[in-house]
Amino acid sequence: MGRTGCSCGYPAACAGEPQIRVWGERSVVLTSTGVQALRGLSELMNRASGQESLQDVLDLIVEGAADVVGFRVAAVSLLQPDGDLEVVAVAGDPGARRELMGRRTPRGLVEAEFDIAEQWGTLRFVPANRLPQTSDPGWVAEGWDAATGEPDSWDPQDTLLAPFYDVAGKWLGMISVDLPLSGKRPDEMQQGLLEVFANQAGIAINGARQRLALAEQIRLAAAVHTVSRISQEVLDPARAVEAVVEPVLEGLKGSAIWVRTFGHENDPAVDSVVAHSGQGTATAPAEVVELVRRVAQRCWRQRTAAMVRSGASYPEGLLTDQEVGIMLGFTASFSGGAVMLAPIGAASECLGHLAIARSAQEPEWSDAEAAAALEMGRDIGRAIVNARLLKLERRLVDQFRQSDRAKTSLFATVAHELKNPLTSIVGHLELLRDDPQTDSDWSLGVMERNTRRLQSLVDDLLTLAKVSDPDRPLVSGQVDLARLTQDAIDMFLPGADQRGIQLTSDLVEGLAVVDGNADELARVVDNLVSNAVKFSPDNGVVQLRTRRDADTVVLLCSDSGLGISKEDQGSLFTEFFRSTNPAALEVPGTGLGLSIVARIIARHGGTISVESELGSGTTFEVALPATTA
Repeated sequence: MGRTGCSCGYPAACAGEPQIRVWGERSVVLTSTGVQALRGLSELMNRASGQESLQDVLDLIVEGAADVVGFRVAAVSLLQPDGDLEVVAVAGDPGARRELMGRRTPRGLVEAEFDIAEQWGTLRFVPANRLPQTSDPGWVAEGWDAATGEPDSWDPQDTLLAPFYDVAGKWLGMISVDLPLSGKRPDEMQQGLLEVFANQAGIAINGARQRLALAEQIRLAAAVHTVSRISQEVLDPARAVEAVVEPVLEGLKGSAIWVRTFGHENDPAVDSVVAHSGQGTATAPAEVVELVRRVAQRCWRQRTAAMVRSGASYPEGLLTDQEVGIMLGFTASFSGGAVMLAPIGAASECLGHLAIARSAQEPEWSDAEAAAALEMGRDIGRAIVNARLLKLERRLVDQFRQSDRAKTSLFATVAHELKNPLTSIVGHLELLRDDPQTDSDWSLGVMERNTRRLQSLVDDLLTLAKVSDPDRPLVSGQVDLARLTQDAIDMFLPGADQRGIQLTSDLVEGLAVVDGNADELARVVDNLVSNAVKFSPDNGVVQLRTRRDADTVVLLCSDSGLGISKEDQGSLFTEFFRSTNPAALEVPGTGLGLSIVARIIARHGGTISVESELGSGTTFEVALPATTA
């Protein structure tokens, strides 16, 4: 046989009485056998038009070729997207099928044979002595009994090709036949029959392809519609991902699917979500998870789906050979010889991926399937974004409600804090006015103390407003926290000495330098030292230390005072919070000092923590980023 071939065991005869002349310009005597052949061809094409599978249509064509034309072997080759012709159906000799099935021939080599072939109508006959040296060796039957010695005897290397086309004239492929039953080259009637057969085969194959394309469009459209509906109806990302697994798997005809959405790097509350169908997809190693993440991000940037099959990938250059090996090695564990990876995303952000596996024996992914996978990835991406926005909206609403409640509480607390000293002042003014004999010095002293209390409260409120304003810039410079601490010790030392309180320190200047606002940080240190002295008993101890931990400066302020209960520690930095300890309530204060401290430290990118037990003293720890200069 020439380049391709197929056989069938149907008998055929070329004898009989002439009936009619057909085939246009060619004048051919059609015998009764020819009429029967045409009837058989009509019946064959009717059967082919009812097949759902393209392969079934191809098999019918090659199996009927011998019966119609009178050859033992026939093959169908189809033109592939890459330009090669691939043998997709072979019938007849088992040896021919084993050797020829799946063989690919570059289009240029076939066209070279067309150029030197004898033209029998639309057929192309290449005698053995004309074959180009570049032609692939064909299959040759063992023990072929040709009609040797006769002028028209069939040489085993002769090649007879019948190209066929679609309705628009586009070349689809060809039928090649070998081993005529007569042992001779086909006569004009057989040639005419083969032409008609090839023409009808082209119509049948084109029709089958159109039916398959339409069925594929319907199947993929249904899958895309289902995923879109789920994406609109299910607002929880985890539930949405789980709900799309089966529609995507069914729509893309995969054997397994692995769907993953990525967590949000700027929002720890947004977790990664994984759903799967198929053995092994739930236990992907970290190496594979990270690889697929990177590939999905590349795919989203290029707006394409990646396909991996038989050690190669498409589009070319998207994956390295090592990455292809890792992916196929992973999918091999659940019978996946081919993988399509479609990104999940919205706008410029890749949010996850769809990884669908097929066995190596299944057809390659079509362009329509890749486009549908991308569309489903976009739908899922929009659903994830909408769900995240809804979640963010709910969180913001909760924050607004909490802020509104905090504002209402703040107003009520401020009004209460202002009312008490004002009531006292107003009361003593009325007392002095109504009773001139009242001890004026006593009343003036009370009014002075309450006025100072009001002044302190107003100053604290103004400071709290300043350090809480996100639009207020932080004027920074290099600040030595050890020096500020020593200044605070010097300030409160006289008062501490009067009560016998020891102020000890372990400060190393020059090693505790931070970037920040000196006035605000001085307020932090002053407040901590002031509280430590106020809440320490007479003859107590207050210790202050600074140290450098890598890129952090730490200030520790410890006292031997009353201590703070675990319950109170949770609200310690809240505005106007006062301890529930009766002994602590006897110490005057506005309840704003520690809230101001917390706001200032947060503005400087630091943290504050407390360790304390009732009756065992308290230690505050402030950690601030060290200066980068």
